[in-house]
Amino acid sequence: MIDSRTSNTEQASQYDAIIVGGGHNGLAAATVLARNGRSVLVLEKNNYIGGMGGTREILKGCKNEVGASCFFPLSKEIKDYFDFEANGVEVIPLPVMSVNLCGVNNRPLLFYKNPARLAVNVLKTFGFSAMVGFIRLLAFCKYPAQVLDRFTARRAPRNLEELITSAPTAKQRAQLELALKGSAMEIIDKFFPDEEKHKELRSTMAFAAVQGTYKGPYTQGSGLCLIYTLAQEGSEGLMQRVKGGMGKLSESLQRQIEALGGEVRVKQQVSRILVEDNRAIGVELKNGERLYANIILSNLDKPATFKGLLADYPLAEPYQRKVDAANHNGAYVHMLFKLKGLPDYAPELDALNQIEGARFGGAMVMDPKEMQACYEACTRGELPPKLPLAFQIPTVMDSSLAPEGYHIASAYGFYFPCGADKSLRGRMRDRAAEIIIDHISEHMPNFRALITDQAIFSSDHFESMHGATNGDWTHGSLHPEQMMGERCLVEGTGHVTPIANLFLCGACCHPGPGVTFLPGYNCAHEVMQYASSAVTDEAAPVPEERAA
Repeated sequence: MIDSRTSNTEQASQYDAIIVGGGHNGLAAATVLARNGRSVLVLEKNNYIGGMGGTREILKGCKNEVGASCFFPLSKEIKDYFDFEANGVEVIPLPVMSVNLCGVNNRPLLFYKNPARLAVNVLKTFGFSAMVGFIRLLAFCKYPAQVLDRFTARRAPRNLEELITSAPTAKQRAQLELALKGSAMEIIDKFFPDEEKHKELRSTMAFAAVQGTYKGPYTQGSGLCLIYTLAQEGSEGLMQRVKGGMGKLSESLQRQIEALGGEVRVKQQVSRILVEDNRAIGVELKNGERLYANIILSNLDKPATFKGLLADYPLAEPYQRKVDAANHNGAYVHMLFKLKGLPDYAPELDALNQIEGARFGGAMVMDPKEMQACYEACTRGELPPKLPLAFQIPTVMDSSLAPEGYHIASAYGFYFPCGADKSLRGRMRDRAAEIIIDHISEHMPNFRALITDQAIFSSDHFESMHGATNGDWTHGSLHPEQMMGERCLVEGTGHVTPIANLFLCGACCHPGPGVTFLPGYNCAHEVMQYASSAVTDEAAPVPEERAA
């Protein structure tokens, strides 16, 4: 049992741990604690679990994902620990992981599952210099990606400046300065310098650098997002689909939790975290019910936790300043479509119609300078005339997601002016939907005619649906000043907060966003270390990895 750290309350703790938020990280933390003999309760305000990694019906008869839609590599420790495939999850390999289109009449860039086929395709389509540039780019990213520790389990991160100054050589320090503080285009220009010959690769890499950040590809600090996106976990660097939708991963964890005696409750909205003598002792639900536990874990981001659930309990100034300074901007719209058939690529792209899996998805983007202009328009509160987008038709690989004879599609469009006056955003959102459909139709001319139903969500919807501050699915943009050690509130720890017995377990913690399960997994281990410590009235101990 977890040490209760006895408080003055007369109410006995009902659970070892209560987890606020049934997203994948909250469920991961609960699974670890339950496996280690702790009594756990997960509270989710929606009527489904998984949060922004969940699956539910939005368009009639369909299984839709509002949030994550592809299964990216897991660290080996996470993969072995949760063993999703042995616990009911079926993973679908993608022969073509993405098709990237960079304007009408430009060459498509295909990312094949087979690395040899990928290399040959880049060579044949874009030439020797492009293939060499791509290989050199991946090699350049390897060292800064290791420093980012994106796939390292159970290690509290160090601060950015510490990481740079401790680099072994001057060359490596300069490499980290560029990779973690510079712009994406400063990196891309090194490996794809020819704006005409390399335009498709330049555009694709620029788009990869801006999806998790509130920056343009020429903005200082956007290089970190490029490194984060291209980071790979050993030989497991392949994108896949989960049959039935990403929510199957969370459903697998729910089954594991319940088999271990834990509880997962939906439609249970937490209104506040209860604090006594600077210790979290429980939660109060919207209906007034109070539940008590020795440890509280919040799967929400920092502002939603400390300005929402703890609005009446201000933090000490240095911690509050850190919460207030975090960038949370959801500059996107997300569209879902139900289609009465499978769209075809335009005649000039007809070869793609013949390649297995090539209609699954990818990106439709523009020149990096145009994407920078989109970002700058967004910061002015204006809707760009064209939106770069990530698109997907998952039923190409998984027909179970839609009724027989139908397909579903999705698209994320960037940059939506999330800072514009709320009275204007509804009309802007409707216009953004048309801009996205027009962009898809440039490459798939029959797309619009196949639409039988559609839905569009802006960051405003993500905020109300998932509790994410300003709809920011990253729980804190991938900016240098709020990554790694700067993502943590208490130095030397990953998840400890200034309030005793309260931990953060979501993507607002290191290593950040993505369906990696690492924030939740790491948090649970830190909770157990905290509970086993003899310290009772001081901050939690420094994790062993940092103490060394």
